[in-house]
Amino acid sequence: MLINKLKNLFFKEKFNEKQINNIVENIIKISGSKIFYDQYKIPKNFLSRFEIIVVFVFLLHNRLKNERNCKIKLQKVYDCLFDYIDISLRQIGVGDLSVGRKIAILAKKFTFRIKTYEKSFENDFNDIKKPIKKYIYNNNTSQSLVINKFVKYILSENKKLKMVLIKKIFVKNYFKLPKKI
Repeated sequence: MLINKLKNLFFKEKFNEKQINNIVENIIKISGSKIFYDQYKIPKNFLSRFEIIVVFVFLLHNRLKNERNCKIKLQKVYDCLFDYIDISLRQIGVGDLSVGRKIAILAKKFTFRIKTYEKSFENDFNDIKKPIKKYIYNNNTSQSLVINKFVKYILSENKKLKMVLIKKIFVKNYFKLPKKI
């Protein structure tokens, strides 16, 4: 505790670890919701859940990347997220020796996805449908109706995120589940 106070005094980090945990726990909770698997027909497996998490973290990344003093918060979000993934891999039975390798693979996927979503955002945020269709729905064209609804939900969360003050983002349950379709 004394070290954190000294660190805050010298490095002027104005954030609270609880705030970081709040948003990461919210994203993780949302990503595991049955509504995505039942109503949005997203395959229920580890990688699909990872992809949903990446979309929400991208929304957060997109909102905070150009804000002054938010780069540290964003990095803390990434660190907390990958700590959670590490624990999750161990819980599903991945051996200690291969956890690091799997984390490295997921970190590369994460970075690539963030860049891909950023490119879709630069063109037109509605282009986010292409990577969502590719990574979450595995290019399954028979799901176009639910893909459109999922994209609409993501766009609405992005709009809400852009309009809110940064301090209000880092609260419990910021992201809300989509309404049933």
